[in-house]
Amino acid sequence: MQLAELLELPQSGWDKKIAADLTAEMERHLAERVSTIPEMRRFLAVKGYRELHAAIEQGIGDKHGTDALRGMMQAMRRYALERPGMSAATFRTPETDCAEWRAAQKELATTVLSVFAELGVHVEGALHALRVLRSLVRGFVLHEIGASFLEPLEHDVSYELGIDMFIAGLGAFRRG
Repeated sequence: MQLAELLELPQSGWDKKIAADLTAEMERHLAERVSTIPEMRRFLAVKGYRELHAAIEQGIGDKHGTDALRGMMQAMRRYALERPGMSAATFRTPETDCAEWRAAQKELATTVLSVFAELGVHVEGALHALRVLRSLVRGFVLHEIGASFLEPLEHDVSYELGIDMFIAGLGAFRRG
């Protein structure tokens, strides 16, 4: 089945946005750089991590402490909503695991872990915090885009409350 045929299958609005995001990326860059599906996945994963890193750096800006964490969490959600295909491409799989992907992931982790360090969360506690943070952001975005939140509440308000809860719980990661 050709890509054009896949894109014509019945899809939700979000599915179409993901397909359009990835298709646009492939049309811009992939034809000249990759020739196999695994190469494409690696390329998209590395590019996704680099874009996410840039978005987080911009979200943090010159902020410090909990303001930096809040800016980072807002940037992570915004990136996932604006670039759903590229965001999903960052999920680790055996096909994406390569030296270039690990380097991009390490650069991103260094930024994120420095925000946690500024808040007194280090080493293993910071890695646990990162895992919970990623789950919070991805889970929230997946529910948001899948329209599975049944309550008629503003997503932005709920997400900000989630950030507040995460910040309030940082003490648990300091003990870790």
